[in-house]
Amino acid sequence: MPREINQAGYKLIKEFEAGPQGDSRPALVPYLCPAGKLTNGWGNTHNVKPGVAITLAQAEVDLERNLDWAEACVDEVAPGANDNEFAAMVSLCFNIGADPKRGFPNSSVRRLFNRGDKAGAAASFTLWRKMTDPNTGQLVDSGGLLRRRNVEAALFLTPASSRTTVAVGEAVAPTAVTQVAPPTLMPQAVAPEKSATSSKTVIAGGVAVATGAASVADQTNQLSTTVTSVTQAVSSMQGLLKLGALGLSIVALAAVGYMLWRYVQKRRRGEVMST
Repeated sequence: MPREINQAGYKLIKEFEAGPQGDSRPALVPYLCPAGKLTNGWGNTHNVKPGVAITLAQAEVDLERNLDWAEACVDEVAPGANDNEFAAMVSLCFNIGADPKRGFPNSSVRRLFNRGDKAGAAASFTLWRKMTDPNTGQLVDSGGLLRRRNVEAALFLTPASSRTTVAVGEAVAPTAVTQVAPPTLMPQAVAPEKSATSSKTVIAGGVAVATGAASVADQTNQLSTTVTSVTQAVSSMQGLLKLGALGLSIVALAAVGYMLWRYVQKRRRGEVMST
């Protein structure tokens, strides 16, 4: 039997994927999400037709269908998660998609979780916080996405044995399901995480430590290279000085020899008087 999301995750998704009316209610009339995608129901973008309304029953069918593929994706590529970890990752997958290259399977959340680095996985949720502004074509941070990522990360870190509820909009451990007013519509097209990692924002302590270690190593290597260069230069200078001294000695000996030869020649010609 396919694995299903727990109640905390289900409420989280319905809360954040609610339509313009908020309060966990679906959009029965299509609307454009902040990223410019035509949306209805609870974050549904499949087979949405402009101006064509749907029923509550249809919105619920669409939600279950979208949950099915998100649950199946996480269950396949991130096995072994507890109920809260699974719910948080399904919520992320529901929002960013299951594309092998651009969606959850290629995320740092999935990759670090599978390595056993749960703290790193939790910190990586916020990498998926950007969208393309349909008016400017530029990547921008989305407040709605960032709040959702924080809640997902908090749920992810909540022990599965504890009573699990969700504090929507809070970056702390879940405590209750509440409505953020006014409701924030959720972008249905999230930029890949590399758009966030290319910025100067520090996402995880492990990354910062690794970067710091690499920086120290680079500086050490640079210092070593500089010392080696200086040593080589000094050695070269010493060599040149040695060669210079040898050259001067040869020139001096040659000059003395020449002067002696001139002196002998002059004596032979009588130009120099003997004593």
